[in-house]
Amino acid sequence: MADVIKPAFRREPVHAADLERVFGEAAGLLVGLRRVAAPYGEELQVTVCAEALSVPRPVAVVLANNAGEDEVDRTGKAVLEALQFAEAIARGKLQG
Repeated sequence: MADVIKPAFRREPVHAADLERVFGEAAGLLVGLRRVAAPYGEELQVTVCAEALSVPRPVAVVLANNAGEDEVDRTGKAVLEALQFAEAIARGKLQG
């Protein structure tokens, strides 16, 4: 039975392992938080990624300090909400 093919269903998107935190998924995109070393100290990056992207794309970058932690929390949630809104419009679930 060594030749049995086992399904490899992914429970997490491809780049979720690179993320410190996942805000959520909408419109086929995963919104998350990465902590990255930079020349002047650590950065917090709100990123958007999908299987088709080779690397997560940063959409917001702040310094890794107390104010930065609060800022990425608000920004990550706002990006996710905007993607959810766009997804609902695309599916015709929102009408003016």
